[in-house]
Amino acid sequence: MAYLTIGELAKRASVNLETVRYYERRGLIVEPPRTKAGYRIYDESAVDDIRWIRQAQAIGFTLQEISYLKAMRDGAANSEAEMRCHAEEKITEIEKKIEQLQEMKTLLERAVTHSSESFATCPLLQTIKQGRISNE
Repeated sequence: MAYLTIGELAKRASVNLETVRYYERRGLIVEPPRTKAGYRIYDESAVDDIRWIRQAQAIGFTLQEISYLKAMRDGAANSEAEMRCHAEEKITEIEKKIEQLQEMKTLLERAVTHSSESFATCPLLQTIKQGRISNE
């Protein structure tokens, strides 16, 4: 079995060294054995794990959620009902984000067609000033 140094792992997984260390501290990747000199040595599965984590982040999951998803993937998840509950919560969160993005799109469309010579009366800037868009 070929082993990788932290630098080789980071390069193969297209992340920086600190990302590897951070994922290790968070328990997202297994803490590897070390050489007698103290260097970390990873196996090939660490590359796949980091790529999987990055893909999950790219589609909108937080590291906390990824930790839970990884437990499910590795067969350490709790009940099916609990998994379903987490999925429903994520769907609700996504629906709220979609609603916020729709509001933002509408405001941007209004700003683009706004013909006022003054930015002070721009609908987008006024909405931001008044705090009408919620980020919850």
